[in-house]
Amino acid sequence: MAECDNPAAERLKTDLLVAQEEQYQIRRELWYQPKVISGSNLDLKNFKPGYSGLHVGAPPLLETQPPISARLKEVDLEEKIASLKRALRIACDAPEDAETQIRLDSAEQELDVLQRQLVLDQDTYYSKPNYAGDAAGKARLDAKLQQTQNLKSEIERLKGKLAASRANQFLK
Repeated sequence: MAECDNPAAERLKTDLLVAQEEQYQIRRELWYQPKVISGSNLDLKNFKPGYSGLHVGAPPLLETQPPISARLKEVDLEEKIASLKRALRIACDAPEDAETQIRLDSAEQELDVLQRQLVLDQDTYYSKPNYAGDAAGKARLDAKLQQTQNLKSEIERLKGKLAASRANQFLK
């Protein structure tokens, strides 16, 4: 990619660097290192013998506050960075390779979703007390498993095609 003279790739590199710097700043802000309480800085008036920990006079509260907006922004930035990296990887490829890479990325995302659905469906199926008698449920699981295996095969085929094309371009 360093030898690519595509202006779009240069813009993508700049956008990627900006997003990574912003992510770094947010992570620095969110980094939390709690103070360690040791014997020399422990206030003994709140420590009662017989308790297994520090007694604060009330039971612990549930965390009911909404998520920190900086954490949400961090997740958005991670998605943006991943997208920019994919776009940058594609920007200088030959059109056929770019198309193959796009299809490969799409198939990998589809596989991820499919595998998650399969796990949920398996949990649902096997949590039934009479799951052995549920032939329709087993058929659905088998079909989804076959779909997952087919998609894995397609991903391997696309990876092989992309590797062969890039090897041919390298040899030229």
